[in-house]
Amino acid sequence: PMQSLHVSRVFEADAATVFDVISDHAGYASLPGVRRAWLRRTGDAHRDGVNAERVLDLGLARIVERITEYEPGNALGYRIIESPLPIEHAGARLTFEPLPGPTARTRVHWRSQLRASTPLAQAPVAFAIARQMAFAYGVALRIWGRRLR
Repeated sequence: PMQSLHVSRVFEADAATVFDVISDHAGYASLPGVRRAWLRRTGDAHRDGVNAERVLDLGLARIVERITEYEPGNALGYRIIESPLPIEHAGARLTFEPLPGPTARTRVHWRSQLRASTPLAQAPVAFAIARQMAFAYGVALRIWGRRLR
């Protein structure tokens, strides 16, 4: 079974600015647990754009993500293509929703889908990994929110 997760947060900045912070691979190195972040392949039209492959060094493990969608100020999509986790990642998508009001505000929605690739206990394994990923997404959004204040 596929596990879906969704985390959202409101930022006190315009969508283009929020997108720039979240789409910059180098900024991921400031997140808890990430030692280094770099591109092993640059994107087709933009260094962090479609087909870019970003590597997140977590110390004991590395995760490689391929950018699948890159629309500045609107949407960012990616798929985990290498991971020590026993998962098949169907993809993740961040959308940037400008909010009405006198000041620039943006709600970011971060959605992801995955399935466990373990032969046994697929549902509980996928559930546990999805919960950890949702927690990590929430932490990342809080850190980026503080950076944008």
